[in-house]
Amino acid sequence: MITDQILKYTIKIQIKRFHLPQKIFRLNFRKFYFLIIFQFLLGADDIESWNSIGFEKKIPLALKVNLEQSLRLNDNLSSFKQTFTEITISRKIFDDIKIFVPLRYASYKDKTKQRFSFGGSGKYNIKPLAFKYRLKYQKTYLERVFSDDVFRNKFSVVYKINKKFDSYTSIEIFHLNELDQYLFNEYRISFGLDIDLPNKKAVKVFYTRKIKDLNKSDSDQTNILGIAYDFK
Repeated sequence: MITDQILKYTIKIQIKRFHLPQKIFRLNFRKFYFLIIFQFLLGADDIESWNSIGFEKKIPLALKVNLEQSLRLNDNLSSFKQTFTEITISRKIFDDIKIFVPLRYASYKDKTKQRFSFGGSGKYNIKPLAFKYRLKYQKTYLERVFSDDVFRNKFSVVYKINKKFDSYTSIEIFHLNELDQYLFNEYRISFGLDIDLPNKKAVKVFYTRKIKDLNKSDSDQTNILGIAYDFK
């Protein structure tokens, strides 16, 4: 499995670094990772499906524009949750650093939301691994009222399997600015696979565990299964 290779690679580095005997690490990685995923699946309040299609186009001034259309289901995949259209303009300022500005219009069963964001991301490669960081600020407009500020920090590790396949693991942390206090409100842990397809197309399959409302006595826990299809 893909995740086996990531774990084996990481452990080999630690073995060499600390001169540890390899027999200590003779593990069945598939069973180990299955136990991790199984542990996440237990105890969730809901299962959601996040599906999207995206289009990317280069425009003048070294800019890129991305259009994403998404559909999300909840109530254990049985009910409509929301659909949204998001347009993102981005620009590389260095080889591995870029800035971006997304604008989102989302429709729910009984309301609409508009969300404005901006942020930046960077990447550092140590082949076959890539370490990524993204900082994002967002503000939502709902029922003529702007929400509190939200700051999102996302850390990712990508393992390049070959020219067509990448696997990744990420954690994203949400801080809510409420009454001039930054509260740790939500986090998401994700595992996924990016697949390059012919004719500049790509598909991403992922699983995310979302833990929200951490400041409340009973936090909301959701399992998310998703697929994203992109035209580059």
